[in-house]
Formats: sequence, C-alpha cells, structure tokens
Amino acid sequence: MRSDDREYVAAVINFFWQGLAQPHSVNENASKVMYEALTEAQGCTASIDLVPRPSYTPSINYIIKEIAKIGQRIMSGDTSLYNMCRDQVAANYKTHIRAALWGL
Repeated sequence: MRSDDREYVAAVINFFWQGLAQPHSVNENASKVMYEALTEAQGCTASIDLVPRPSYTPSINYIIKEIAKIGQRIMSGDTSLYNMCRDQVAANYKTHIRAALWGL
C-alpha cells in the first residue's frame, strides 16, 4: 500500500473515530473493515458519491483506491454523510477497526 493511500485511509478512519488511526498503522485489513463500514453508511445515507457499491466482490486494490479517494474528499472538507449515520457506523465497527489496526 502506498504511503499516500495510508494517509487517506487513516483520514477516513479518523472521520468515524477521531484520532484512532495513524498512517503507519493502516493495513489492508483495516481498509477492508473500513470498506464494510462505509457500505453500511451507504444504507443509511443516499450518498452514492461517497460510497461506491460495485455489483461484484471488489479486489483489495479497488478497495484501497476507493477508500483513498474518499479520504481525499474528507480531507478537503467534503463529508456527505449524515452525522447520525456516521455515529451508528462508528458504534458498530469500533471493535473491528481497532482489531484491524492492531493487525488482528
């Protein structure tokens, strides 16, 4: 995973759980968990631009690329999720993302 991808994925994680992720702690498993969390957020929000939903099982490269693009938008101030959706997803995935960042 490229270092700028790690930075953007960390930005997405920190959007849900402020201060939880540092770019050096981001790994592929954390990207997968974040993708699942964002997919759940899509069910709560009509934000198709923020959360793409392919009709096939995406590869890890696709997941990282999409999460990185979302991170870029979040870092630029474009956050188009409802707060109640973000809070619900944050509560549901907190344990999963912590375990992923710890390499478990």
